Amino acid sequence: MSNKFDVIIVGAGPAGSSAAIMAAQAGLKVLVIERGEYVGAKNMTGGMLLSQVLNEVIPEFWKEAPLQRPVVSQRIMMTSGGRSLTVDIGNRKFSEPPFNGFSVLRHEFDAWLADKAREAGAVLVTGTVVDDVIHAGNRIVGVKTRRDEGDVYGDIVILADGVNSLLARKAGLRKPYQAHDIGLGVKELLDLPAKTINERFGLTGNNGAALMAIGDFARGIPGGGFLYTNKESISLGMVLQPQALIDQKLTPDEVLERFKAVPEVARLLEGAKLIEYSAHLIPEGGYNSMPKLWADGILVAGDAAGFVVNTGITLQGMNLAIASGKCAGEAAVKAYQKKDFSASSLGEYETLLAAGVALNAMKIHRRAPELMSSSRMFSEYPDLVNDLLEQIVTVGSGPHDPIMTIAKREMKKIGWKNLIRDGLTGVKSL
Repeated sequence: MSNKFDVIIVGAGPAGSSAAIMAAQAGLKVLVIERGEYVGAKNMTGGMLLSQVLNEVIPEFWKEAPLQRPVVSQRIMMTSGGRSLTVDIGNRKFSEPPFNGFSVLRHEFDAWLADKAREAGAVLVTGTVVDDVIHAGNRIVGVKTRRDEGDVYGDIVILADGVNSLLARKAGLRKPYQAHDIGLGVKELLDLPAKTINERFGLTGNNGAALMAIGDFARGIPGGGFLYTNKESISLGMVLQPQALIDQKLTPDEVLERFKAVPEVARLLEGAKLIEYSAHLIPEGGYNSMPKLWADGILVAGDAAGFVVNTGITLQGMNLAIASGKCAGEAAVKAYQKKDFSASSLGEYETLLAAGVALNAMKIHRRAPELMSSSRMFSEYPDLVNDLLEQIVTVGSGPHDPIMTIAKREMKKIGWKNLIRDGLTGVKSL
């Protein structure tokens, strides 16, 4: 293997492979280094891929990608005290091109996307750990690996090595995370026949559903549950705040079992068999905790750059990874064309990000971490909603209060100041 490339990309996840595709298609000599023994070895089992950005990288990707189901039903559930409210946002057009999103199994999807990078001309090396970046003065000029060849040099290094990017810290682009900037995702892959999935979720053909849930099953810990239907399996899990777990002396598995025990969820999972369990750290600090995204000779993309948005009812990760990787690859091409790899030249990365979905989503939802850190979001508000609806639908033998009277009585339990403060934060974060 050569020890000199135009672009070196660390990490073969969605961000890294997308960057590699864009750079290799433009004729650059690209090396992708993946620490896993195979692409996808370090990833969680599944999730939902919002598809518009990938369609820009690989037009009509759905004709060949290893996808599970197009998601045509997105459900939001709030639970409290044995009660629940579920809102189903369904759209039949999401079952047709260009679609809105698909459930995917990451080990299959990531391997396919890496293969597309190789088809474009990139060199992929797996089972290789990168220990550090190589400095030449203030500029990054390569990486130090544990392979026999050791050092590899490149005009541009793109870090797409995940949430715990030690390389970004060593390059001086990121400070250590604060505890509240990190979420812990735990996930199970559960075997269930396609016919059973369709019957229980009210689906037809290969259409799929997604569920996001908050409520008392989380024991007041900031975080929520999620569920995605695959062809013949269910991806189910939770994203939780690690420090809150420590403070309450709970394990993530204990909270996950409480989510699975919610009657409305348990009914969907009855008879399902565990295939796989995984856990993964997730950047949840939002826009205000993002690292510096570029410097002389280097760019940062995907989870390593903090490109994740979690509002409690929507979760964007893979699409933002692909979007940021695409922009990083395009910025590398522009810099190579100018033969200028300075921070000033690579600052084009921000311009490209600002013109697309990635940076825009981070800025729009910059208050989401504040909203998600409030225990009221996961206990008092589900209580408020379910208390209100219970009183509305319960008919006794005496007089029934008007709905506004019931609503005012329930909202007083939280307090008007909290309602106003959380309402403003919520509006700004969604």
